[in-house]
Amino acid sequence: MTLPEEDTRSLPAVAIHSVILTLSAIFSLMGNSLVCLALYQNRRLRTVTNIYVLSLAIADIMASTFVLPFSAVASGYRAWPFNFAFCQFSGVATYFWGATSINILALTAVNRYICIAKPHLYPTLFTRKKTLFSIPLVLLLTLKANLTSTLATPILFQWYPLDLVCEATGLEIRAGISKGIVGFVSLAMSLIIFCFGSVYRTIKRHNSVVNPSLQDITSQVVVSPHEIQASRVLLTTVVGFDVCWIPLTVVRILNAYAHWPIPSYWVPYATLFAFFSSWINPVIYGVTNRTMRKESLKLLQCRNQT
Repeated sequence: MTLPEEDTRSLPAVAIHSVILTLSAIFSLMGNSLVCLALYQNRRLRTVTNIYVLSLAIADIMASTFVLPFSAVASGYRAWPFNFAFCQFSGVATYFWGATSINILALTAVNRYICIAKPHLYPTLFTRKKTLFSIPLVLLLTLKANLTSTLATPILFQWYPLDLVCEATGLEIRAGISKGIVGFVSLAMSLIIFCFGSVYRTIKRHNSVVNPSLQDITSQVVVSPHEIQASRVLLTTVVGFDVCWIPLTVVRILNAYAHWPIPSYWVPYATLFAFFSSWINPVIYGVTNRTMRKESLKLLQCRNQT
């Protein structure tokens, strides 16, 4: 393991970064726990589509439990105060959380594509049992890929104050990881864009049918308003995730390919923006899903009364 990197951040920057990390951990834990409780309490929310919502919430709870609080402490302390083994765990957990989130979003995109563009296949491909099986399978494959790449290289992690996480040591290894991440994200986002692009075109054709009697019934795609609304909610979730991760992805691309000198203050804020994705989903669900919003407010009111 190389020598710890010197923390060159100013005191105001340290304070800002530490506070944002702490608030992100709190918001993520509270918001995603509320989503899980709402899905548990309300039977109407227990749809196949919302299984993906639940999976994203659990993944974000993992980040708010095993990554964000310890990054906040290390940021305020200006060094990694925990042991070496926990830094390795935190580094793997960070990569696993990011990969898991985008894999679940890709599964969600495929779900929406089949539901809207190929509705005759949906009841067969996306039963509750198959959906509940597919998510743990993807999680296990993601974990296996992360652990294999970490142990085979091998990759060692240490605290980098500008990255605000335990990152891989060595410039060549970090450049290789950045290229791998960019390739993985590009592939996943291509699938997501294709699926939601097809969903958008199908919904647009559906909405353009002003007079159904003029349409050939055999060629008309019937899309329920509920599924259209669910697709819009999930598309908003994908857009929110992308917006949060774009700054860090750009920094990774510049580091891996362009070798441009990046101002040091860009890196921590790009990381913080990525961490915003851990709590933005509950906000999106609350704003765009009326049933989820009502159930969440009901849970909060009961808690306040007690």
